[in-house]
Formats: sequence, C-alpha cells, structure tokens
Amino acid sequence: MNLLLSAPEGHQLSEFLFSLPFDFYGKAKKVNGHLCVTREEFIVYIDSDQVDRIKFEEYEEYACEQLIGCSMLVGRNDDRDMKCICAFGQENFIAFAEVCKIVNHYLTTGILVEQSDIDEPKCPKCGLPLDGYTECPYCASKIKTFSKLFGRIKPYAGPFGIAIGCTILSELLNVVSPQINKILIDDYVQPQNTSHWLGFGALCAAMLLIVVINTILDWANMKASRYVSLNLGQDLRQDVFNKTLDLSMASISKKTAGDLINRVSNDANKLQSFMTDNGKNAVVRLLSLVIVTVIVFVMNWKLALFAILPIPFVILIVKKAYNIIHMYYGRAWRFQNAHSKLLHDVLNGIRVVKSCGTEEAEIEKYRVASEKWAKSASKAEIVWYLVWPFADFMMTIGNYFVLYFGSLMILQRIPAFGTMTLGELLQFTSYIGMLYNPLRWLMQLPRQIADVSVSASKVFEILEEHTDVRDDENCVDLDIQGDISFDHVFFGYKIYNPVLKDITCHLEKGKMYGIVGHSGVGKSTMINLILRLYDVTQGSVTIDGVDIRKISQKSLRSQVGVVLQETYLFEGTVLDNLTYAKPDATFEEVVEAAKIAHAHEFITKLPDGYNTRVGNKGYTLSGGERQRVAIARAILHDPKIIILDEATASLDTETERQIQEGLNELCKGRTTIAIAHRLSTLSNADCLIVLDKGRLAEVGTHDQLMRRKGVYYSLVMAQRKTTKMKAVGPQGLPPAKPAPNPAPAN
Repeated sequence: MNLLLSAPEGHQLSEFLFSLPFDFYGKAKKVNGHLCVTREEFIVYIDSDQVDRIKFEEYEEYACEQLIGCSMLVGRNDDRDMKCICAFGQENFIAFAEVCKIVNHYLTTGILVEQSDIDEPKCPKCGLPLDGYTECPYCASKIKTFSKLFGRIKPYAGPFGIAIGCTILSELLNVVSPQINKILIDDYVQPQNTSHWLGFGALCAAMLLIVVINTILDWANMKASRYVSLNLGQDLRQDVFNKTLDLSMASISKKTAGDLINRVSNDANKLQSFMTDNGKNAVVRLLSLVIVTVIVFVMNWKLALFAILPIPFVILIVKKAYNIIHMYYGRAWRFQNAHSKLLHDVLNGIRVVKSCGTEEAEIEKYRVASEKWAKSASKAEIVWYLVWPFADFMMTIGNYFVLYFGSLMILQRIPAFGTMTLGELLQFTSYIGMLYNPLRWLMQLPRQIADVSVSASKVFEILEEHTDVRDDENCVDLDIQGDISFDHVFFGYKIYNPVLKDITCHLEKGKMYGIVGHSGVGKSTMINLILRLYDVTQGSVTIDGVDIRKISQKSLRSQVGVVLQETYLFEGTVLDNLTYAKPDATFEEVVEAAKIAHAHEFITKLPDGYNTRVGNKGYTLSGGERQRVAIARAILHDPKIIILDEATASLDTETERQIQEGLNELCKGRTTIAIAHRLSTLSNADCLIVLDKGRLAEVGTHDQLMRRKGVYYSLVMAQRKTTKMKAVGPQGLPPAKPAPNPAPAN
C-alpha cells in the first residue's frame, strides 16, 4: 500500500512517515492539500502552507466515511464530538483508511507501525482492485484465456485426436470427390463416351465408397467427440464446484448463490460445447483451408487470386463487428446473472413472498429481468446478423469472378489465362466452395468467441482466485484439548474497517463462556475467527498454544461443534441431516443425541420418523424443530469445542430449559462458547466476555459484572426493562385479555 504518494511543495517525503493528497477542505472548498503524518500528529497543508495540526491523542478514534463522490477523514470522541480533518477522492480511500488503522492501533497499543504491510493489488491497466484474482478479468488476454481453456483437453488427448483424425480423413476424401467429378464430366459425360462402362462404373463405385467411408468416420468422430465432451464438461463443473467450496467466506460473501450456480452450470456447459465442437473444428477447418488453398493456386493461381481478393475486406469488417458484439455479450451475461439471482432469491424465499402477498410484484420484477436479458442478448445477435449477410456477399463475389473468367478460358477468349475444360472449371469451383466453407465458419467464429470468452473469464475468475484462508504448508492435525487465546486480535471484513479491535482474552478448556454485547459489536465475528472462516488482520488466535493458521482446517472444524443462529437443514431425511457431520454414526448414537436435544419426541411423531423428508431448507419442520435437529447434529458430532450462536432462540421457555439441561451434560469437560440475546440464559456461565464497539469492555462472572455496574449491567437493566414493558403492556397497563368466543348461533 503506497502511503507516500506526494509531499507538499517545499517539503521532502522523508520528513514524514506518510503523506497523502486530498482535494477538499472546510466547506467543500476545492484545494491542493496534503495530509502529512509524523510520529505524534497529523499536519494539514494547503499548497505549501500549514493550516492545522492534530495530535493523535486529541481523539479516541479516527475513521474514513464514504460520501457521494468523495470520502472524508474524521476524528471523534463520540457522535457529538467529531471533526472532519479533510476530504478526498474515492481513489485514495484505501490509503486513508490504512492510515486510520495504523493510528488507531497506536492509540490502543502505543506502537506506531511505520509502514503498511497490507497491499491492495490493483490491475496495472485499468486500476480496478483484483479482489483475490491473479489477473484482472476485464483486461486478461483472450488468447491466454482460450489457451488455458484448451489446455484442459490434455487428459483426453487420445479420444480428441481420434475425433480430429476422423474429421481430417473425411475432409481429405471430400477433396478427392471434385477430381472424380472432373474425370466423369470430361471423359464420359461431355464426349458421351458409352464404350467404357467399366471405367464409368468404377468411378461411380469410388463415389459410393467415399460416402460409406465418410459415414463410418462420422460415426467414430461422434463417439469420440461425445466421450470428450461429457468428461470434459463434468471435470470443468467439478473443478468450479470444488474451488467454490474451497473459497473463503470473504470471497463467497462477495458473490450470490445465483451467481455461483450460473458459473457452475450455464458457463461451464457453454465452455464444454465450445471446446469439443469448435475446438476440434478449428483444427480441421484451418488444415482444410491450407490444403484447398494450395490446390487452387496449383491449378490456376490467377483465378485463385480473384477468388480470395475480397477476403481481407471481409476480415476487417468482422473484426470491427467483434469489438461491438463482445461488449453486448458481456452486458447480456450480466443481465442473465441478475435474472438467475432474482430467480434463486424468490424461489428460496417463496414463503416470505406468499406471506407478504407480493406475488404480483415479484412476477413484474422477473418479467423486467427476463426482458432485459432477452433484449441484451438479441442486440448482440442483431448486430451480427446485420453485418454477416453483407460480409458473406462480399466474400462470395470472388466466386462470380471465377465463373466469369473460367467461362472465358473454356471459350479461349483470354489466352493470357490459358485454357480450361468444363470438368476443370467445375472442379475448380468445387474447390472454391470448399475454400469458402471454412472461411465462412471462421468468420462466424468471432461471434461465438465473443459469447464464450465472457463465460470463460467468469469461470477462470473462480478457478484462479487466491483463497485467502488456506492451510499452511506445515500445518498439523491437532488433538484439541480446548484452550483458546486471542492475542491483540484486529479483524475487519474490510481491512480498513475493523470489527474487532485489539481483543486479548483467554478461554480455559472445559469451561463455559458467554459472549455478550449490542448487535454488530463482533460477537459472531469472534466465533468465525475460532472456526477460521476468516483470518485475523492483526494478532493471533491460538488453540492449545498453536496458532490456528498452523492447524489444518479439516482437523480444526472436525473437533468443533456449531449450532448457528441461522439453522440450515439440507434437502433429505431427518436422519441425513443428523448424521451430516458424522456419516458413520450408528442409529443408537443418533437417537441418543436426539434425546439430549429433546428432538426424539417430535421426530417419532413424524409420518416416517427419522426417514421423513424435511423438504427444501427443512420447511416441513417448525423453527424450533429445525433448531433442535441442528443441536442434535452438533451433539452427535461429539466435539471438543462447542459453539452456540443463539442456539435456543427459536424455542419456547420450557423446551429451552429442557435442552439446556441436556447441553449442560454435553458441555462437561468441553470448552463451550455461547452467544444469546436473552442474557438470563448465560447467567450460569463460568465467564462472560463483554464487547462494546468492537473492543473488549469487561470480563467476569455474571455477579462480578453486575456489581461493577458497567456495560454488562446496562445491558441487563435495559433487557429487564424491556421484558417488564412487554409483561404489563403499553402505558403500564396489563396485557389485554383475549375476547371470549362468541356463542354459537341458533
């Protein structure tokens, strides 16, 4: 990250730790400013004049706030005491945000980092962030993309070679046919030679043999091509799916499920079809073009020149059209992706749609999305079909020249060109047709390339994206005991906006810990870091003294049981969902886990018991039933560390009490971390970790924190007040009693 962009006039960069230009100051006044950072303060320059100095300690925190068209650097102690230091263009947002992170770290630890060790790689051509990609998907070379694409055929080089060989042999046989036709016309048809029926029959038999051999070659070509196509498509889809699951949560969160589904299925299928059909044809057509070109130039190079004369002009027209079409196909892909996202969201949220009565609104949204996709795709096709008839006509003009001058040669009107028989003219025109066929195919290729290159770039975005959470080369499979430590941990889903700030705490094995705080303070983020769904920005998280980045992800997560706030059940049976994390579990173990989670009772009442299908996302079960299945799944996992993120949020008080008793048995000897909005459920925890504004505010037992009357005390009092208001109703009145049932009508 370059934090030494420029210095104010009359100063050297060496005078400051960091120096960044800014554009606005005061009341949105346009200026030529510089924010310079020393070891103790900010110095604000406009032109070469110093206009302000701000000691780091004047404010508790510094932050960058994004506005419309620009952003600003602010210092604040609270919402009322805030100062705008300067404003700047969005292109420098990352650099200013990094300065904020460095200064905030200094205010917390007293350590000032003199250089930024976090780099935000950008494309050297367009300047857009690479976001984990090895190269910019917009500026990547199309030739390089397609070479990587065809490189995937290597495992199937044998069958692919058979398909190409059959096609080449078929093309060579087609080259022989005009020669036979020429002999038939010149030696048998034109002179009406009926005395050599044997030769005539032999030529006809040769024509029939060519047809039979071509049929056999086409069959072999089809079988080999189909084998390559099916396996290549399967490999491509599997690789994209595997890489999608290998991506970190940070990468996946930038994409929607509809977007990923589109790449795994639609884009991969399009590449499969292109590689096996057009890839093979490209080799054959180019070879055919070379062979036929040599033949026609050997036969009569003067006529051949007339035949190819318009081709350079056609190539120029098609090249110009390609640039336009590629833009339209890129737009069509985006609209198709938006269409897939909408379809995925609506079908997954069909209950919400129906309960809100917004079917007509969603139908209209889908109609608009589908219409945009159709119109954008048709525009690309319209452009091509406006260009292609003219280009095709231009190319075939050469054929008319050949017929005209060839006829004159038969009539011996142009001695300079030589003479030609009728059979030779028909042979020559046949070869010219064979010359134009691969040219027509090659002229059509840019349209297909424009479409496929968009899909190829999207697929390779996934395949080549760097996974920022990956196993270390020397990672270990650790037998976890349960000691967890946070050591000066900073983390933000965006590096310039930390959610957790300098968290240091120790969780002893075998004890239960509760994490509490207002919404958005980083409770779930701490859990995500323990699961290593993300890596810390600064500091470290260790388990049993080993940095979790040194523990293999499979080993770590196989020993952690999780019940998340958002319960998710897979399509399948109740038993499938219970054994998801432990497929080899016995049925007795499954039943025991279900009993501890108080799920066995309702499962046995289902139509097919444990073999009852739960439907999409478990929609056939209630919210509480789904959560009990999730708890039983975690219990069956038999973990060393248990994480409960609002695990009993969807349960009634009595069921929660019953499950809590089972969980208490399960948690004995295991490190347990629980998050709950109902603070009463955490009152028996061995220790409570209280977060406030992303920082560690308090640590202690329920009684200790209540006596301290700090952040936790305020949370408990606020929750008790809310509970009391719900109990007595608005304005201090008791809740209204339900109206009695009306008497039945006589």
